[in-house]
Amino acid sequence: MTVPPTFVAIAIHHADPQYAEDFVAFMHRVIETVGRPPGLVDFHGYRDTQTSRLVGLSRWESEEAFKSALQTIGSLGHERRDEWSLRPDDVLMLAPV
Repeated sequence: MTVPPTFVAIAIHHADPQYAEDFVAFMHRVIETVGRPPGLVDFHGYRDTQTSRLVGLSRWESEEAFKSALQTIGSLGHERRDEWSLRPDDVLMLAPV
């Protein structure tokens, strides 16, 4: 039996449509860089089919596992450009209820 994740982190990026492909490429680099740290269940990127929003969704065995990986997750932040976003990201950190 698979253990369900107990923590989910979602970053909603409000991409400027003219830079969406640059942003998608950046998201793929971040996911690649994160790799398979302890406690990560999965980490994927999604595109909203009705807007230019991009979503990074990661599922973890625990919030502690996520926090342990934060430095790696943010390690490519210097590559991200302000002009790629129409407004700041929305970040959700979800625990089961």
